[in-house]
Amino acid sequence: MNEKIYTYDPKRYAVRITGIGYFSVLIMLYSIYQLIATGKLYFIAVIVVCLYIVWESFITLANPDKVIISDDAIAFKVKDREDRYLWKDIRDFRVKEFIDRKQVYIRINKQNPSLFKGRYWVYCRYFNDADELFMFFIKKEMEIHPDTIKAYARRGSKPAEKK
Repeated sequence: MNEKIYTYDPKRYAVRITGIGYFSVLIMLYSIYQLIATGKLYFIAVIVVCLYIVWESFITLANPDKVIISDDAIAFKVKDREDRYLWKDIRDFRVKEFIDRKQVYIRINKQNPSLFKGRYWVYCRYFNDADELFMFFIKKEMEIHPDTIKAYARRGSKPAEKK
């Protein structure tokens, strides 16, 4: 069984994900204090934005620091937590790619919605073997969904090959 581990550059992860999460906690605490002290309601908007950032940074695995791809599964990891999906169990694998940033937003099995799994931002440019990882996601989406307009356009208007 082949397995490849892609790892986010630890220094960049500390700044881009963890650092922003901690900064948001500080801003949220300050905003809560200001809301109580001044009663100005616009601090509620700041608190909501900070809650979302903290949620994405620390509670869900939306920004993995490792992506592990094997013949039978894909896993997204942050520290010691992991979301693992067997390829045979994946019915929906949607990729929104941002080519200029080498970044992808991945939705897995969105027909089974969850607050904690199934949505991942992968900043491929900060992972080892960035181009390989980026192209893997694009090709895997085409493999799982060969009859979509997106796959049709990528193939150059050729019909999907039948297996």
